Amino acid sequence: MEADLKQILTQLHGAVASYKMPANARQLIGSGEVTLLCGVTAAGKNTIANYLVSHGDYAHVVSHTTRVPRENHGIMEQSGNEYWFVSPNEMFGLVNSKAFIEVKAIHGETVYGTSIEAVKSVIEAGKHPVMEIDVQGALELTEAVPGLRPLFILPPSYDVWMERLGTRGFISDGEKQRRLRSASMEIQTALDHPSFLLIANHEVEMTAAEIMKGVDPGFQSQAELRKLAEELLETIKNI
Repeated sequence: MEADLKQILTQLHGAVASYKMPANARQLIGSGEVTLLCGVTAAGKNTIANYLVSHGDYAHVVSHTTRVPRENHGIMEQSGNEYWFVSPNEMFGLVNSKAFIEVKAIHGETVYGTSIEAVKSVIEAGKHPVMEIDVQGALELTEAVPGLRPLFILPPSYDVWMERLGTRGFISDGEKQRRLRSASMEIQTALDHPSFLLIANHEVEMTAAEIMKGVDPGFQSQAELRKLAEELLETIKNI
């Protein structure tokens, strides 16, 4: 049994590594219906997404994962709520059937994927899909779908950023440094690729309201936001 699982995992990770977005997924993502949120840790992506869902015609896109459900504050995660929890064998079948818009193996282990059906079901329910996605995944989507503009969320300043990070509970110095290194690479990626639309999240309500209207590139000066991003990068380097 253990040998069978190891073989399935090897096949799954190989299929994930070579996965290419199918044409119907490119058409769906390029339809303008989907809001893509990415950005650095503690910038407010999840808070913004939750606000959009609570105050507008938006709904979360529930992703698939091979990890097991966890208990949060005494409540066990349920399939279809936080994630669709599937076995490696089920995930392998979905990957082979080209069911995903994007699919990734995180840290070379757990596989996460956003299915075409998950996005379509939100649209068919009359809602706008909201996808929180990592920066590399967003970049790959822009390469597959020309003209796509993911929203890259920035904190309004380094000091505010650190305050928000501090509200997430105790974080060791090592973990903080790891997150900042990741943030540095993410910011640099956004600066290097003009497809990302930068947004400084001063207040969740204001940011969400602008997203609901359809973000105007003039809402916040992209030149000023690039300067902010460069200042954040410089501060991280000098820590």
